[in-house]
Amino acid sequence: MAIKAGRLLDVRSGKIRTNVFILVEKDRIVSLNDSAPGGVPVIDLSNQTVLPGLIDSHVHLLFDWKDQSSASVLRMSSPQGALWGAHNLRTYLNQGFTTVRDACEYDAAYGQFALRDSVRIGLVQGPRMVAAGSCISVTGGHADADSLAPDQALPRRPNIADTVNEISTVTRRDLKYGADWIKLMATGGVADPLSDFNVQELSEEQMRMAVEIAHRARRR
Repeated sequence: MAIKAGRLLDVRSGKIRTNVFILVEKDRIVSLNDSAPGGVPVIDLSNQTVLPGLIDSHVHLLFDWKDQSSASVLRMSSPQGALWGAHNLRTYLNQGFTTVRDACEYDAAYGQFALRDSVRIGLVQGPRMVAAGSCISVTGGHADADSLAPDQALPRRPNIADTVNEISTVTRRDLKYGADWIKLMATGGVADPLSDFNVQELSEEQMRMAVEIAHRARRR
């Protein structure tokens, strides 16, 4: 198959090329040509601008971005999150993104891994995914979703880890269920009700433990 691009953004030269034929074989771009290759069907995009697929390296897919309250994380079930994830993936694809890196989710059932694998086998349409597991956080840290009063506190969330041993457990569980990489909340976040983005929350020993375990599993 070939694609005729009326305008092509050449990211190597930083220039716009016109009337370029893109030859694709087995889902791979193999060449750029100034004339049409013979013997293959041509998709005519003469009136369009073509550019390489975009990459978003920080997304949270299992989320309704119209409701950004901390309580929304606790209200959303794993099936709801997966459906929102499929919707968000299709939106990214329609905007030109061909790869996204999911930077952790609150879903204790790891719906992001099912979503990633569904894209891989063609069950869901979307960009390819690289997915982290839990948002690993200390109690009261950047990813502690429980911001209720002390007498209304929820059971401890599975992404909370306060000691080196707990970091080890959560990291290994993330890897067990399919994490491509490990996400650590080393500091507070910008919009946190409980923490400060200027404050370090994980110790160097805790972070080192997670990194060593991930590297032994050939993950990041």
